[in-house]
Amino acid sequence: MAAAKRVIVIGASGVFGRLLVRELRGDVVGASRATGADLRDPDSIARLARGAFAVLCAAGPFQSFDRRCVYAAIGEGAHWLDIADDPGWFFGLIDDQELDARAREKGVAVVPGLSSLPAISGALVRRAGSPTRPAPTRPAGQRTRPTSITITLGIGNRNAKGAGSIASALAGDGRTIITPDRELLRRELGIEARTFVRFQLPGAAFVFRLAKRLGISPRWISRIAAPVSRFGSDASYVEVATPEGTARADARGQRLAILPIAIVANRLIDGQELSGVMPPSCAINGEELLRACVARNVRVSDKAFRVDA
Repeated sequence: MAAAKRVIVIGASGVFGRLLVRELRGDVVGASRATGADLRDPDSIARLARGAFAVLCAAGPFQSFDRRCVYAAIGEGAHWLDIADDPGWFFGLIDDQELDARAREKGVAVVPGLSSLPAISGALVRRAGSPTRPAPTRPAGQRTRPTSITITLGIGNRNAKGAGSIASALAGDGRTIITPDRELLRRELGIEARTFVRFQLPGAAFVFRLAKRLGISPRWISRIAAPVSRFGSDASYVEVATPEGTARADARGQRLAILPIAIVANRLIDGQELSGVMPPSCAINGEELLRACVARNVRVSDKAFRVDA
């Protein structure tokens, strides 16, 4: 019997990392700064990746990391997958032609953004404009692809809030969030997108804006939020709204954030071949991703609006 492929999960002790480890096949090894995995030190990542099949990053915030760590991982022949929703990190990898060439030479993949946004959100956008949905009545010649959409990430109050996810929320204004979706969907589909976050607890957006103004660190906000997280629900969702309808994914807890990376990692472990740098939509077809999420107890729904001639 072949030996299990070794998969490194950076951030395995964090909110998302603990969930990710449960979803993976193979020989899963957790790593963190406490074990010597410093994402500001490429040499530490090279040592970590040596002999590994893949390095999965579920830590954050990505805007504080050194992208040379990705070079270090693929230099050791390991795939690199992450859950980044920071546009600077995401496009810094996607647009790096040298990184793409090195990954192809090594026969490994670099796939950032395998999380709620932009992976699941991108799949839902395609679902919203999919020809498999019931077609609404529209004037002859009207475009079927929506030209303007909104994406909302809903977070139940009982869901744990790690420093990385709080840093992402602080990049916006407590209501809007800054993610790769806008630029990525413009490139891939030629559409405009706005991204929002909706907290269950009333006043949470104001608290985030105040904390940002006062310069309170994400780590401290995470600690302050912990006692309040006993109230509310642990539901989470991603919803896409277009002029033609909506598409939505609902789950319990924070699993939406890690299911895309787990699904792609398991496909690689099972023998799928990918090489080079690519966005989530090139690593896995949107409908395949949504079906795999449904198989893991995620509810995916969509509704088409009627457009009268």
